[in-house]
Amino acid sequence: MLVGNFVDGDSRVQKEARSAAAAGWDTYLVGRSPTGKREEYPLGAATVVRAAETMTATRYRASHPHRRGLRGLVAYSSLEQSRDRHQRQRLRQRDLAADRELMRRRVANGSSARQAVAACLARAVRVLSVRLRGHWVAARKRAFDRNYAAASQAPSNAWERFRVRRGGDSAVWTAQPRLADFEDSFGRVADELAPDVIHANDAEMLGVAVRAAVRARTAGRRIAVVYDSHEYTAGDIRPEDVTWAPVITAQEAKYIPLADGVLTAVDTFADKLVEHHGLAVRPTVVRNMPEASTFTVPGGRGPGVRGRLGLGPEAVVMVYPGSVTPIRGLDTAVRALPQLPEAHLVLLVGSRAGHVADLTALAARSGVAERFHVLDYVPVADLTDFIASATIGVDTLRRIPTQELTITTKYWSYIGARLPVVVSDVKAAGELTRRLGNGEVFEVDDADGFARAVRAVVADRKRYTAVYTDAMLAAHSWEGQVPALLELYERVSGSRPTPPGPAGRLTPQLAPDTHRASVPPPAHAFTRIG
Repeated sequence: MLVGNFVDGDSRVQKEARSAAAAGWDTYLVGRSPTGKREEYPLGAATVVRAAETMTATRYRASHPHRRGLRGLVAYSSLEQSRDRHQRQRLRQRDLAADRELMRRRVANGSSARQAVAACLARAVRVLSVRLRGHWVAARKRAFDRNYAAASQAPSNAWERFRVRRGGDSAVWTAQPRLADFEDSFGRVADELAPDVIHANDAEMLGVAVRAAVRARTAGRRIAVVYDSHEYTAGDIRPEDVTWAPVITAQEAKYIPLADGVLTAVDTFADKLVEHHGLAVRPTVVRNMPEASTFTVPGGRGPGVRGRLGLGPEAVVMVYPGSVTPIRGLDTAVRALPQLPEAHLVLLVGSRAGHVADLTALAARSGVAERFHVLDYVPVADLTDFIASATIGVDTLRRIPTQELTITTKYWSYIGARLPVVVSDVKAAGELTRRLGNGEVFEVDDADGFARAVRAVVADRKRYTAVYTDAMLAAHSWEGQVPALLELYERVSGSRPTPPGPAGRLTPQLAPDTHRASVPPPAHAFTRIG
């Protein structure tokens, strides 16, 4: 199982890995390493492998920003070159003092008047040369710094965006260099583990999985590839990185015909995949719902997020666990806080940098810093109980195609925690909330509407939580999704494992109802990724 993140914040891949391992698959969940060095640790009966990676292409891209405008023509080409030239110029300037001291000593040691004059003229020329060079170095460095700052906001220039729209692997890998880095690190691990099934999470891993399968076929082994589309790639628009959607959509279109099976997290995503790629078989839908073992009682079994913050029962605690980017719309909730004097907004995040820092600054400017809280992620198994002590779960998505169609993981976690919700009126989440009756819907980006929705839920909270019956929660559990996942593995591989026996060995077993039943099991039948 391949995933292009650090694993620990991704509940979906963790549940998939544990479920596959519990069913008898020898499962390796391969993700990125935050240290750059290889790491391994157990996850239930599965093994997490964090692949060693240098991110060479990504680092090169970051240090070589595109030239922008006429001033960009004189800019240094790379961060290293800019630093080197600036460092050398400082050396030249400081060395002028040494030259002056040498000239003074030569005069003191009896140099002739003619020699002294010549030395003074030579030094004057050198001083002028160093100063002129300093102006040139400074101009080139300023131009580079402008390019570098612009690239941090918009990595691609117009020419690159044009090349990406035209297509081609070179343009794609240049615009999104981590695709090359992932091939280097994840491809090596895939070859090492010699799996029978590779479960590629998201399109950025699909090419890695397909190429590993092709290499294995050349070596006489068969690998089945399962593509797991977490997002609607064509609609995954990122204002801070405008080439992302076209690049990833192109990667998906190129490699999806070579996948043996496709699954996704939302019904609407499955429909879009059929529409865009002409798939003969509709993708299997495996929703990222919480495990029944994590369901909790109203208010939670422990102090949870409310206790962590030392807030009493009278406080209105609005919680948001997950990714924080501008398109998530959380500034709407921050801007609404001045209208909700009893309310606290709590974000559970993996990092306090980036947009989280922007929201922190916005809260300070709005005079609500003391009611805006940022906490670290909690383990997936503890999440629903931790957030259950909150008052409301919020989801403030903005309108981009993929968010119009998705039900986020956090929404299912709110159900498991028996929290009423306040969500923006993006299509899928808005319709589901109105159908379930478990919360209120507000217009996207409307801080006043968000505040009204929060007040409505607080005023009659029991009405919204009454829908969370045991039967309703059972219908929204991960356990109900696992059979479809395992059936897909069996169908594409032609094999069915049994759980480890007393000796700890796996007993392979041919799946009886598969179109691949004539394919013999590989030699290492259950050394698997996914």
